[in-house]
Amino acid sequence: MAQALLAYDNPVAPVQDSNVVKPQPSCEVVAPAPLCVSAPFYEMVGPVIRTGGGVTFLKGNEHLSASAVQYNTESSIGVARDVFFTTCTATNPDWHLTASRVILLPSQKLQARNIALYVGRTRVLVLPSMKFRVSGPSATSAIFPRPGYDRRDGVTLAQTLRVTDTTHSRTTLDLKFTTLHSIESILSSTYGVGGRLTVFPGRYLTYGSMRSRALNAPQPQIGNCDPQLLRPVGAARLQPFGTITLRQRAYDARNLGLVVFRQPELGLSYIGDQLSLTKKKLDPRIELYPQITASWGRFKEIPGQSEYEARGQIAVQGSFIPFWMGPRTTIQPVGIATYATYGDGQAFRTLGFGIDMAHLDSDGSFYSARYISRTSNGSTPFLFDNIDIAKEADLAIQKFVGKAVFGIALCYDADFGSLFDWEVMVGRRSDCLGTYLRWDNRFQRFGFDIALINL
Repeated sequence: MAQALLAYDNPVAPVQDSNVVKPQPSCEVVAPAPLCVSAPFYEMVGPVIRTGGGVTFLKGNEHLSASAVQYNTESSIGVARDVFFTTCTATNPDWHLTASRVILLPSQKLQARNIALYVGRTRVLVLPSMKFRVSGPSATSAIFPRPGYDRRDGVTLAQTLRVTDTTHSRTTLDLKFTTLHSIESILSSTYGVGGRLTVFPGRYLTYGSMRSRALNAPQPQIGNCDPQLLRPVGAARLQPFGTITLRQRAYDARNLGLVVFRQPELGLSYIGDQLSLTKKKLDPRIELYPQITASWGRFKEIPGQSEYEARGQIAVQGSFIPFWMGPRTTIQPVGIATYATYGDGQAFRTLGFGIDMAHLDSDGSFYSARYISRTSNGSTPFLFDNIDIAKEADLAIQKFVGKAVFGIALCYDADFGSLFDWEVMVGRRSDCLGTYLRWDNRFQRFGFDIALINL
């Protein structure tokens, strides 16, 4: 499902531009996985361990081998040379990394030099340096460039970079290079108050079209653990955020070329637990989270504006379970409301009500249907704030067949009685690697994703 609301998810209508596949959920580990180390010889001088002659580390699904390693047990910092790394359990891994030198940092981070990515036996990427986290609260699954094409931007290449990544804070820089419209970028920062930043396994309602995350369906869980163990422990539900954007695509339904600048946007979001009139709990992967977000920012949209305009907004969305249909099936009434004021004195309100139906098979296949009707009053200087489709019906199916996955999403405009948009997705996933192809018909957009599922 959708990830926790980050700053770049916030106000600019459907966010369909990320093309980032969510990592495969896994059950919370009650006890740490044991670390197994094998080496021909080692020596220990104070807190420093040195090995040579080839050393192998095995911890859960993580496999790292190197020609030599030096590691300080007190500072949790070390250096490994001539490194091979993968999270695949197969003898012939679906993917692996090689690097001439890797610095082992605290909080399960790695900084690699002269790094190469192999899919199977084919080298597909070479980078001089890369830093990423393994098995942390916000493990990086989309660390590689994502090629694509759409009618407006031409050929595109997108990359997500982690600027900072700690237990409580995260700053990311999303860059998108296009052949027709130069560079688009989003710099976003989020902080977790009273807990750790992590990925919530469930779903969110969006401010505008519910179409935007239709194919972010859950992956099958690893093993046969109780789905309730997928609930994150100690997660931060109160999240301040900040965002700066340069030419961010708004994906406006009526103006396909609309882009938005934010300089900056600041806000505070609270993510609640699924509301229910019953005392039973759904599989957390199909829960709908209530959410309240307050934000202020300076915006400019092009075409249409030459100067920035201030906007303050409060958005509330949520649902509740009225009756029990089992742990993997739900029908819920939903509601969305927003109130915004602008620097020129205008005010704009929206209100929406609808129904959401979802079912999750035991193999992770997902089926969802939604209908929502929205109204508005007041006025806004921004096209991206307007309601484009007042009455909307969405259908999303994502089916797993062995290692293959197939998905389709349909968006129906009930006011005009026509199919407004549709998207298809095909892919393949193993225990450690997912590859996906997507096509969005309205925006004539093709995307290709590679996700390291259990990194």
